[in-house]
Amino acid sequence: MKRSLYVRLVILIFCFFSFMNDVEAMENHEANRKVILISFDGMKNDYTNQYVQENKLPHIQQLLENGVTAKNPMTITPSLTAPSHAAIATGATPKETGIVSNHFHEPSTALEKEKSGFRAEIEVPPLWVEARKQGKTTATVAFPGANPKEGKQGDYSIYFGKTWSPSRLETLTFHTTTAWSQTPTSFSAIKEAKFSINMKKEKNRRIIYVLALDSTNDQQQNYDTFVFSEDRKVDNTDFIVKGNEWGSLSLDLKDQQSAGFWFKMKGNNEDLSQPVKLYRTAVTSSLISGPKGFAEEIDKQFGFYPVQDDDRALDKGWITRKEYEEISTRSVMWVTNVSLYIKQHYNPDLLMFYAPQIDHEQHKYLLIDPRQPDYSDEKSKQYMRYIEWSYQLADEIVGKTLQTLQDDDALFVVSDHGMEPAHSTLSPNKVLLDAGLLTVDEKNNINYDKSKAYAIPSGSVAHVYINLKHREKGGIVPPDEYEQVRDQIMQAFNEVEVTYNKGAMIQQDTKKLKANFSLTTVQHYVKDIWSHLMEPRVHPYESVLKNDNINLLEHQNAGDVVLIGAPGYVMGSDIEKNVTPPIQLGTHGGDATRSMLRPVFMATGQDFYKDKKLNATSNLDIAPTIYHILELDIPPFVEGEIITGLFNEKTTLNKGND
Repeated sequence: MKRSLYVRLVILIFCFFSFMNDVEAMENHEANRKVILISFDGMKNDYTNQYVQENKLPHIQQLLENGVTAKNPMTITPSLTAPSHAAIATGATPKETGIVSNHFHEPSTALEKEKSGFRAEIEVPPLWVEARKQGKTTATVAFPGANPKEGKQGDYSIYFGKTWSPSRLETLTFHTTTAWSQTPTSFSAIKEAKFSINMKKEKNRRIIYVLALDSTNDQQQNYDTFVFSEDRKVDNTDFIVKGNEWGSLSLDLKDQQSAGFWFKMKGNNEDLSQPVKLYRTAVTSSLISGPKGFAEEIDKQFGFYPVQDDDRALDKGWITRKEYEEISTRSVMWVTNVSLYIKQHYNPDLLMFYAPQIDHEQHKYLLIDPRQPDYSDEKSKQYMRYIEWSYQLADEIVGKTLQTLQDDDALFVVSDHGMEPAHSTLSPNKVLLDAGLLTVDEKNNINYDKSKAYAIPSGSVAHVYINLKHREKGGIVPPDEYEQVRDQIMQAFNEVEVTYNKGAMIQQDTKKLKANFSLTTVQHYVKDIWSHLMEPRVHPYESVLKNDNINLLEHQNAGDVVLIGAPGYVMGSDIEKNVTPPIQLGTHGGDATRSMLRPVFMATGQDFYKDKKLNATSNLDIAPTIYHILELDIPPFVEGEIITGLFNEKTTLNKGND
């Protein structure tokens, strides 16, 4: 009997300690949760789903099979990059963040004074600040709104810095030289060329010397090796490049800042008897904030922050499409590699980083509407290949990140908005000019001092600001005339009407009919032709709203009247014509409920369901969900909600005022 009781007691003690070990393991897991968030600017929900179904995004497909996605994710209105990223980072709308547009006007300044939403301070603490206040370690790399300003950044913060000099196509003329020291062996007489760089805030131009060497002992002049230097002394600060390979050169700036550029020799002139073309990117730098030695460590490991893209060089023919993609890839991979280095070496509780290439390619190449200038099926397919490339680059970033995930890591892959095709540009300041609310001088330049109102466009949105006395610097509209002027503005925009390019639509429908002739297609053709012919004139300014009637934009930075363009319209700054060809082929900023403007939402982690689709999420819900995962108090300004459908039945998270 005693032996039986002893055995039972031993079993009970064993079970108790096993239970306590399980509890301790669960508590350690909860305490060690980490969050990584990647934002792909402009990533469209519909295109992402399409490319996944076509097996073109294998790493994102892997993420979805092991995580959760949303069928109908939503962003905010205006669906612009700066306001939407502020919403992701805070869980609050522009009425709280103050980021009402990519570009806006601040009260108490001159009417023409614009503020960048990317450089403006978010008026409520973003995740990387609030989580740090509550004892977590945070890091941001290139994330919009996360400028390294004192007291306004995470523990580790990196952001794109200045562009010190634009890109150029240089012409190099080589001649023999003896001015260099410590030169490598050359089987032909060494030659030298030079070019200069005009740097911002520097009185003297930087002189870059290029040394040409012949490394082939074949009794012929084959200059195949080039050394780039500022001092004509070959050492480890210089870059040695072979032939037409890419190379880079770092430049020291004041205050121990580091900048630099990438370059590539163009053409094939082995004896250098003729001038040689050299393409160089813009000279760029970064802003870095962190503990002592962090900036120097990043610079040593990864070098300067490379330029994001170079449309001008591509358009001028200085570089090929392949070289353009190499430039863009280098930039986003720099951000990715730096971010994952910080994750590995500093283990932050929250890491947020950003990639812009999808947004950029869609702005330039989203040619899918027959009303767009120069539309053709062939050109559309070509441009769509460029866009597909940008999504595949995003997939590569996701793949690299997935490889670094630990058991306690949660990964969010999100975007700020989608994208729509643009067929026309609207000019709100032309409407104000025609209504007598904006004035110009004899040279047709806007006279801000005598204008009653002025519009600042951004994407498919424009904010119209009244030049109000006692509010604006130099304001001319008396307060008792404010409502009258605002009513004039609203009437002027509500009366604007345009017609679609019906001919282009009908021509495209005819092509489709010829390509696929059948009774069904004929019926659809007749129906579509009739709808195009009978289509009434439309209001391109889809919404003309008073800012105090818009819950999302009820902030002093918002215009007195806010204009939202109809699908297909982008806002511009022209004052000559009301409607002109599109300044970009892709646009966003409009009503967030439109399907093409839907962002993406994907998440994976051991606390989440696998292969699950939620019906809908909002970008406002991302921040409170992250607070919840990190077991932090959710600030009172947060307007979003915790995405409870993410978490599997085994997950228990207790903290947070949810």
